[in-house]
Order: sequence, then C-alpha cells, then structure tokens
Amino acid sequence: MWVVLSKYIIVGLANTLLTMIVIIALTYYGIGLYVANASGYVVGIIFSFILNSVFTFSATLSFTKLLKFLVVCFISYLVNLIAMKVFFLLCPNKMHLAEYRIYLAQFWGMGFYTITGFILNKMWVMK
Repeated sequence: MWVVLSKYIIVGLANTLLTMIVIIALTYYGIGLYVANASGYVVGIIFSFILNSVFTFSATLSFTKLLKFLVVCFISYLVNLIAMKVFFLLCPNKMHLAEYRIYLAQFWGMGFYTITGFILNKMWVMK
C-alpha cells in the first residue's frame, strides 16, 4: 500500500511539474491563458495515464481505464477552470501583483484539479 502511494505521489509531482512547465512556458511566449492551460493539461494527462498505469499500478494499458481516466480528467479540468474564475473574482487586479496574477490563478486551479482527480481516481478509476 505505501509503495503504491509513494509511486502515485512521485508520478503526481512529476506530472504537476511537467504540466506547470508547459503552461508557464506557453503563457510566457504569449499563448492565451486558457489555451496554455489546456495544452499543459493534455501533456500532463497523457504522461500521468501512462506512468500511473505502468509504473504505479503495474497494470496494462486498457481502453476502458483510459476512458474512465479521461472522464475524471475532464471533470477535474472543469473544476480547475471554475477555481481560476473564482480566483479572479476573489483577488482583484492589484498593481503590484498584476503581472503574476495569471500564474497564481494557474497554481490555484492546479490545486483543485489535483484534489478532485485524486478522489475520483481512487474511488472509481483505480478501484
């Protein structure tokens, strides 16, 4: 149990780092906030599905598991978008934070995405 949990955490951290790098790089190079966000998550989803299936759970890649995983990712992504919108509503555009606001919104959304994904994957996809 602890070995699987440790592997899940390692994959999650690597996935988060990769997703964050893609989002920040695309945002930095002028790609819109939501396109950068979606692109980062697509890269992260593919990475996460393969690594969690093969490395974390030592399972064969299956179409059924992929479909369930994608449903969870979609739900988690909607939660991410809602969380970013709420962030912008709760954190007004202050001059000293204006240039960092979009990055902070991404981190905020990532937290909600991760929590939602973990709960749904544990209770449904990997059950």
